Amino acid sequence: MLEFNLKKKQARRELYYRKNNFIAELGIELINKKTDLILRKPNSSILFDERLKVKNSSSNDFIINNIDLIYEKEKKVDALICNFDLQLLLANNAQNLYKNIHKILSKNGFFCFNLLTLNSFTTLQKIFLEIDDHVFNGAQLRFGPFHNIPNIISGLNDNKFKEVVVSTENIEVNYKSLTKIRKDFKELGISNYYKEKSRTNKNFYTKTTSLFKELVAKHDYIPVEIEISTFTSWK
Repeated sequence: MLEFNLKKKQARRELYYRKNNFIAELGIELINKKTDLILRKPNSSILFDERLKVKNSSSNDFIINNIDLIYEKEKKVDALICNFDLQLLLANNAQNLYKNIHKILSKNGFFCFNLLTLNSFTTLQKIFLEIDDHVFNGAQLRFGPFHNIPNIISGLNDNKFKEVVVSTENIEVNYKSLTKIRKDFKELGISNYYKEKSRTNKNFYTKTTSLFKELVAKHDYIPVEIEISTFTSWK
């Protein structure tokens, strides 16, 4: 079973949700569009970002930045909404997380969240697979985790969430520089969160630089695909 480095994720949370992070901003926009459609007015909500909003919500909204804080609440809430906060946690212990969220939601409570899903970074993963195969004679874990949409839907259904709906937004960012990719990934908090550390050496960096220059010269850019999936469900 793959394990994930939770401390590394927590340390990078601030970078991952900076206001100039275009992935986070797009995620906020997608979620707010969903919450605008809610007909039932929630009396209380837990929001994981001050930019998240619930239309017609009361003033009993709680802004938190650490999911552990939800377990300290004694009263149930009508809605729990978060951007990409569950990305790693769902990969690490999905069943326990679903059960705890279901427990703190009131009857007919609303649950909405974003995830990066499997069609993210497909070109980059193919490129690094070629590099790793050449340098290390096998693949290395360099990105992720990215989630499988049917697995998330099944997990929600199995834990008594109903009316599960998912919508996806696919974007492509084109890069002409490996340095720019590294800079953006560092700022976005995108990294390998597996406990198994990816191997690198001088030959790896030489091959990476050479291959990226070759691909940019041939295609004019390197595409980075990002698939954001927004899930909504009710208790």
